[in-house]
Amino acid sequence: MKQQISILHLEDDPADAELVQSTLEGEGIDCLIRVVSTRDAFTGALEAGGFDLVLADFALPSFDGMSALAIVLERAPDLPFIFVSGRLGEENAIDSLRNGATDYVLKNRLSRLAPAVTRALNEVGERAELKKAEEALRESELRRIQLQAELKYAAQIQAGLLPRSYPHIPGFEIAARCLPAKEVGGDFFDWLEVSPGVLRLTLGDVMGKGMAAALLMATARAAIRAVAQHNRPARAVHLAEKALLSDLENSESFVTLFHGLLNAADRTLSFVDCGHGYVFLRRGDGTVKNLLPRGLPLGVNGGKTYRGGKIRFEKSDVLVLYSDGLIDARPELKLDNRALAGRLDVTATAEEMVELLLGLTDNVDPLPDDITVLVVRCLN
Repeated sequence: MKQQISILHLEDDPADAELVQSTLEGEGIDCLIRVVSTRDAFTGALEAGGFDLVLADFALPSFDGMSALAIVLERAPDLPFIFVSGRLGEENAIDSLRNGATDYVLKNRLSRLAPAVTRALNEVGERAELKKAEEALRESELRRIQLQAELKYAAQIQAGLLPRSYPHIPGFEIAARCLPAKEVGGDFFDWLEVSPGVLRLTLGDVMGKGMAAALLMATARAAIRAVAQHNRPARAVHLAEKALLSDLENSESFVTLFHGLLNAADRTLSFVDCGHGYVFLRRGDGTVKNLLPRGLPLGVNGGKTYRGGKIRFEKSDVLVLYSDGLIDARPELKLDNRALAGRLDVTATAEEMVELLLGLTDNVDPLPDDITVLVVRCLN
């Protein structure tokens, strides 16, 4: 209850009005009471506002309490309204409560008035707190819906950054797919045909997941694209790290990356592994070759020159790149490329192999991390 309450009192008997005030003050309720006795005075005071409570006699010569109650319910429905009357029969009392009055007190039982006022004001406070809580909940729900819509749009934008069609490279099939653990993620794959039969391909994984990783993912993808076309793989990732270093340091993050240059004419792949490691070559005879050397992730390498490697494809060889999300979802496969290679169907297409590897996580919900798989299959 406030330290002092303001009361609008509809009463035509000054003695009764004075008795009501003295009764409340005697019970420790500090109140400022304005007494009115006509419709115009009551309506004018109500419109001026500033009252915490209305007390009203039930029957006045020119204005009845029920009419006053109707005015309050129309213009200030949250304002407590208590009848204080000497001629309030049981039927009228029930009728007053049914019509919206907060309480009623007989003038010959004014000892009930202070508790009724206290109770009414406490109920107002509780309703106000409940209303604030409901408004806060509605605002929170609106923010959640807005955030969901923004994340959905961000996911569409991010999906649009990934290649929309598979490249046509003579003698090869190439396919890839990315599954974000949340609406957006930090994994990405990319390819770019720099000349006929020569393809740049990249798989990257930004530390973390969600919106922060997604922002860095877009930056890393753009940096690699900007330097890849005119530089060998080792030089390209070195320049990309220089461009990304301040962003990665400020965000205390890093990017693992596999970047390669596929030449269809001599069936070779020149590559650089920047702390990624989740890659293997499955030969047509079923043997598995790990790709070396490996370096440190972008943002950890410290500007050092990366060492590159090179492999030559033979018929039915399959290169598989994947992100650590696959291992997070299936820990038993950790560091066991032979187990993954053994699950590949050598007669399947590159796209079917991607779906087969992603299918290993079908029963994992939710995904612990983003999962990306890229497959390069040599046809002849």
